[in-house]
Amino acid sequence: MNKYNSEDYYTVRERRTGRKICDCGDFEDARMVMRLDTPNREIVKNKTLMSPVVDIVMPKTLPTNEIVIDTRQYQEHQDKWMVEKINQLPQISLPEGQGVPFNAK
Repeated sequence: MNKYNSEDYYTVRERRTGRKICDCGDFEDARMVMRLDTPNREIVKNKTLMSPVVDIVMPKTLPTNEIVIDTRQYQEHQDKWMVEKINQLPQISLPEGQGVPFNAK
């Protein structure tokens, strides 16, 4: 029985009918409820047997610092796509004198 944990709790019930009034985890609480009507109440100690406790260990995850992804091919594809999209943009010509940046003094 060393593998099992037992927990005690106390039931307060009527003496004549056996009707349960309450369950208490602490004996002092059960005694306090019993004293409200001592001649007609009694305390019964209950013991429950808990099943063995099993520790579950989560498996280790793969280390992410060792994963390498070669993005060069994707970068080359993206660069070609961007050049094509830029070349498709309409060319805007500015009026004379508006293409020069403004220098604030």
